[in-house]
Amino acid sequence: MQGGLIKFRVAAADKRLIADAAARAGTTVSELLRRAGRAAASGRITSRPMLSDLVLVRTAANRLATLVEAPDADPAVIAACVKETAEDLRAIAARHLANIR
Repeated sequence: MQGGLIKFRVAAADKRLIADAAARAGTTVSELLRRAGRAAASGRITSRPMLSDLVLVRTAANRLATLVEAPDADPAVIAACVKETAEDLRAIAARHLANIR
């Protein structure tokens, strides 16, 4: 395979971290970085804040599903849970909408 060459600099500590990660994965540094690059390009790598928000969305969905499965629940508890879930979802939306210009 004829390919191109990508060169970049990293701090010595980062180079060690990357080399150690490649060794643990049983692959070369080049292959590890190729995989990471392909994953990032396809959208499979995301930021910690995004991952955190996805966990919050899943938690909110689970909370709502639990309410549906508990028909005998106290209406005040249901209302509080729905309100809390709505606030969480609004906060997530606000964080992401703030980045759109």
